[in-house]
Amino acid sequence: MKVQDTPSSRTAGPLLASTSLLYAAFGMIYGVMQGGLPPVLRARGVDLTAIGWSFIILVPFGLTFLWAPLIDWFKPIRNAPKIGWIVPMQILIAMILLVVAEGETFPPAVLMALGLIIAFAAATMDVALDALSTSSVPPHRRAAAGGLKVASLAVGSIIGGGLFVVLAENLGWIITFRLCAGASVMATLPILLNWRWDSRVEGAGSAHPDLLAIFRDPDLRGKLARLTLASCVMVTLLFFNRIMLVDLGIPVPVIGLIVGMGAPLAGLVAAVAAVPILRRMGASNGILIFTAICLIACAAMGIGAWRGEPALAVAGAVIVTAGTNGFFAIICAATLGWAQGSQPATDYALLYGVSRLAATLVAIAVARLAAMIGWPLFYAGAACGLVVMGTLVRSAFTERRASSMQ
Repeated sequence: MKVQDTPSSRTAGPLLASTSLLYAAFGMIYGVMQGGLPPVLRARGVDLTAIGWSFIILVPFGLTFLWAPLIDWFKPIRNAPKIGWIVPMQILIAMILLVVAEGETFPPAVLMALGLIIAFAAATMDVALDALSTSSVPPHRRAAAGGLKVASLAVGSIIGGGLFVVLAENLGWIITFRLCAGASVMATLPILLNWRWDSRVEGAGSAHPDLLAIFRDPDLRGKLARLTLASCVMVTLLFFNRIMLVDLGIPVPVIGLIVGMGAPLAGLVAAVAAVPILRRMGASNGILIFTAICLIACAAMGIGAWRGEPALAVAGAVIVTAGTNGFFAIICAATLGWAQGSQPATDYALLYGVSRLAATLVAIAVARLAAMIGWPLFYAGAACGLVVMGTLVRSAFTERRASSMQ
């Protein structure tokens, strides 16, 4: 792929701002599905195994590599090939959210089907947005782009995983989902002012993308394996914390307010801090720092669950989000370089899609395991996995500044 007339870092600001809003909208949807609904279900008496199966709604986020080649190949709008995918998907999300707003009494199967449509549209939008960023962000702005992406996802999580829970309890189902639909629409408008960035990519859609190309590259295969391991471990650390807090007797509105909003805020700070850490200390040291933070948080949650100390468990649930967000800010900055080439949507979707799919399947299995062994042993095992994962992922990076990542 050839990028013409790469602008200065200063003029990249509007692009980064508009993509950040879309990442926040994506984070909101993902936050509702991953962090908003599970504690509400648990508080209503749904057993842990059943909640684990509810994570199947996240499967489309892990299957994007199946249709990512279509995003690379087909251009709905010739002069804005990726925005031509982003905008329709956002409109579809808003429309289905409005249907869900009227469906509090719908059968669970119908709500699940609607949720899968939203997940499919959000996942497709995310791949197109990643491809736009991969193709358009100048190399010396990748660290900032990676940090902004994770920070924006954190803001979205504050809305979807925190504010959603609070609003659902106070404003009701209908108004909450209507607000989510409106936020999805508003987040889409700024990208329309940046369509020229999308048109800078020359040659997009000129060839049929190769879905298996990444598996023939030994270097990318190794990075895919490490990214998948990281996703599986981080899902174990993140997906079940709020359910554990419900089991400790903490009311759902309190969890939504303190953890649902406080944890993503801590993650936002960590994602922003990851940018200077990455530039000054390198990716390997950055991963070491954030892995250590995750270990501290894991110990706090395990000990809090063991001794029945909700305050300690809540602190761990907040801190672990900071550690994981800082970790993935570094990973995102790297993958913006890993996916450079003639098929950015396909390569990016494979890197993230395969890892997300594996992580979702792990979450379903781990829910049953947690119910069998209890929370203290669960977090002890998660800490062991975190040490192994952090060691292996660090080996994928060299000590060089983010500005030279290719």
